[in-house]
Amino acid sequence: MDELTIVCFGDSVTLGTPHVPEHDAFPCLLERRLNYLLGDAGPRLEVVNSGAGGENTAEGLARFDTDVAAHRPFLVIVEFGLNDLRPEPGKLIERDDFAVNLRDIYDRCKALGAEVVLMTPNPVIDRMHSSWGTHAYDDYGGCNGAISAYAEVVREVAQGTGAVLCDIYATFIEIAIEKQFAGECYDYSDLTCLADYISRNDGVHPTIAGQQVMALELYKTVLLYRLL
Repeated sequence: MDELTIVCFGDSVTLGTPHVPEHDAFPCLLERRLNYLLGDAGPRLEVVNSGAGGENTAEGLARFDTDVAAHRPFLVIVEFGLNDLRPEPGKLIERDDFAVNLRDIYDRCKALGAEVVLMTPNPVIDRMHSSWGTHAYDDYGGCNGAISAYAEVVREVAQGTGAVLCDIYATFIEIAIEKQFAGECYDYSDLTCLADYISRNDGVHPTIAGQQVMALELYKTVLLYRLL
């Protein structure tokens, strides 16, 4: 039986840490659903989880050969951004350089013959998140404002390169708006209504329910763009 490989290349959100076991992170969820779709008569599909906690795009590029190219994938799902905007020495990647790194990742994937899905980062609940300092993102109106700006970079790079976009940031915002419409919150924009999807412990990392949202959006993307 033929074998197909997808690599999910990203940070702790891809890996699932610190709140979600790897078998409940979106790469494993996606693998199970796609193999069910292919059935017993289809090729076996492996989704490799190449997430690494705390990494930005520069650190990801440094391990591209071993953690992406070595698996000879036909599809690479790229999820970075949350660590690229961390205001720490060796972490902060300005938006222009973030775009350059994403294009570099895209080019390296295409050189392997792989299709590329670029994911926007998930939003952050500012009220539940304080570990990156209280003033570092004042120019953006808060940490989530910075993430929104970096998500826009991902959209621009996808449009410019022809990569497929999976806009996870927009998906979570839509869920928050739906909750406001249903009367579950007064104002969706503070995102506290997403606490079932993004951990109350840090306001950053998706919960199991959040990982399921991401897996579903990727499943839709694979089907709608006929990537499989």
